[in-house]
Parts: sequence; C-alpha cells; structure tokens
Amino acid sequence: MKIALIIFVAGLALVEPHGHVSVPLARTSIFRRPQEFPGAQQPFWWDDNGVWCGNVQQDQQYSTCGRCGDAPGNTHANQGGRYDKRIITGNYMAGTVIWATVDFNANHRGGYMFELCPQVTENNNCFQRLQIPSSDRPVRDSNWACSGGDHQNGPTGVRIQLPANVRCSRCTLRWTYRTSYPPAPDACFNPNPTQTFRNCIDIAIH
Repeated sequence: MKIALIIFVAGLALVEPHGHVSVPLARTSIFRRPQEFPGAQQPFWWDDNGVWCGNVQQDQQYSTCGRCGDAPGNTHANQGGRYDKRIITGNYMAGTVIWATVDFNANHRGGYMFELCPQVTENNNCFQRLQIPSSDRPVRDSNWACSGGDHQNGPTGVRIQLPANVRCSRCTLRWTYRTSYPPAPDACFNPNPTQTFRNCIDIAIH
C-alpha cells in the first residue's frame, strides 16, 4: 500500500503544471492581473501553467506543438484564437535589452529560449530566435537559458536582446521551455522528445 501511494504521489509531481511568463505577461495569463487589464473578457486559459502542447512530448522541431502552446491541431492560444485578448503587455524600444520574468511551479530542469515574430500578423514561420545576454541561472550559446539543475521553483529573471531594426504596434514574443522530463543526462538541454511548454506574449516595439 505504501509503495502504491509513493508511485501515485510521484505521478502527480510529474504532471503538475510547470511555468509561465509573468513579465511581460503571457497571452494565456491575462486573467492574473484583472486590475491592470480590466477590458479583458473571458474565456481565459485558467491553467496557464499548463500551456504545454497538450502534454505531447516534443522533438527538437516541436513538430506537434501548437504555435503558442496548444495541443496538436488546436489554435486557441494563437493570435486570433479564443484566448487572444489583443492586449499589449509590454512596450519596448528597438535594440534594447529587456528584462523578463519566468515563474516556475514545478521545475523539471531543462531550459528555454525566446523568439520574436517581428510582424503584426503572426504565423508559424515568422519567429526569430533572440539572444539572451544573461539570466539569474546559467545561459548557453547566448540564446538558451537553463531553468536550474536544482529543480528550483519560483520566479527567475532573464535579459533578452531585441533587434535594432524592428518596429511593431503589435508583435509576438514567444517563450519555449524544453524540460528534462523524461530525464536526460544533461540538466540544461534534453535532445530527446520531451515535455514542452510555450507562451506567446503580445508586445509593442517603438
């Protein structure tokens, strides 16, 4: 009986939602700050820590993950989808380094990147990977931030370099978190199909 209970609890830990981008606030997390965004209308994605490609493990091409973290075949989190409130949550100057915050609820190691779709109309092919000059936790290859090998939960800060030649009244910043679950030897990057999370964020660049 004790063994069964341990297995059950371990299983819960593995499926617990993992994280979201809180600064600038992700499109699927607008409900978290109603006073700041009073015009936002339901429906909301209430489980915003579970925007995780339908919990389908992803290869390195994220072949079956929706553009903004939907389950395969869905487009609810995309621009124009049911969770798109058309709300800008960050205003920035072109060419600057901006500060973002990622909140981890259940850190399963691995790491994440940020990409930018530098145009008003979002599509699957417009995203360009951004440089990450520094983070509260280790950074690899200047564009991949480790979530922390110690499974540390809570907020972590990351600095992101915006391109100098982009101006947009609305464009999409995207966070993709590639966990190390199932476990991989590398605490920062799992090359195998793995649990993956995505957030899209509506920002303006002046």
